[in-house]
Amino acid sequence: MFRKLVMQQPYLDTHLPLASPVFDDTQDKAALHYLSLDRERLANNCRAVNFDTLPQPLLVGGQALGKSMISVPHGGRCYPHGWFDDIHQARARTLEDTGTDILGLMLAARNRPALIAQIGRALCDLNRPEDAVDKQLCPEGTFKPAAVYKPYIAAGYGVIPRLSAAREPLYSAPFSPDEVAQIITRYHRPYHLMLKDRLQAMLEAKSHILLIDLHSMPDPARQFNQKKAPALRRALPDFIFGNLHGATLPASLVEGINAVMGTQNYSWGWNAPYAGGYTTRHYGLSYKKADDKRVSVLQIEVNRTLFLSPKGKAGEEDKANGYLDSAALISIASTLDRLITELENAS
Repeated sequence: MFRKLVMQQPYLDTHLPLASPVFDDTQDKAALHYLSLDRERLANNCRAVNFDTLPQPLLVGGQALGKSMISVPHGGRCYPHGWFDDIHQARARTLEDTGTDILGLMLAARNRPALIAQIGRALCDLNRPEDAVDKQLCPEGTFKPAAVYKPYIAAGYGVIPRLSAAREPLYSAPFSPDEVAQIITRYHRPYHLMLKDRLQAMLEAKSHILLIDLHSMPDPARQFNQKKAPALRRALPDFIFGNLHGATLPASLVEGINAVMGTQNYSWGWNAPYAGGYTTRHYGLSYKKADDKRVSVLQIEVNRTLFLSPKGKAGEEDKANGYLDSAALISIASTLDRLITELENAS
């Protein structure tokens, strides 16, 4: 079945750093890129690149102005040569939103651009404001982040994360203010400048547009089959949609999402434990608020246990990092494409 599907068209290139697929100029939808993965299992690998040549965010699609855009801030898997030793590199990779870069490629279309980060989140978290700097990482700097982000910073997950997903240290020495500024200037600002430029172009043609902030979430309870885990640690649903508890998405679009999901074979929930981060808050609450324009923002968290296997068979890297199940990604992309199309039609 899988082989029959993938032979219908050219394969989607998933090698790092990622490159944009070729779009059919006559087709407005996602061109079924999610049917063109070239292997049943995609290695969950990463790539080391010289610091000065780390890839910039990849803007895919969007040749025609549409009503929606996809942001993928945590999908990057490229790291600077020598930035981490082997132990810290393994820790850094736990912060990646595994699979979201591939899903972003699948879902992009001529009228639906996707902005996909290519650097690892451990280097710079693009879903934090640039002043959300951890004083434990940069004790000499002076930073004034908004109060809403202080709990994230204190927990070790500021704009430059201090800890891995398992709360293990990522760095053994502090950063200077100049080093922090260099990271922000090279990687954080270009991403958000590209995002703002594209949103601005869309708002010049439309008064209401939709921004999808795409993430994936770990689920240890489901992964290790902890059937008797305490209530707070039980398995998460397949998808969690976040709109800051109703603040960034109209109720009519929420109803549309629930209607689409009710026809799918997936479970879903709203806002708990992921209601939305910096992208959702900044672009959904403050961006263009003074103008007669509107950006509705939806954060989507996809449960990694749907597509990520921790047991690879194709080599040592697969054994360490697992692999992505292509058939599962195809199914997820198909559902998300249907959902986003419904929102585009309703906007």
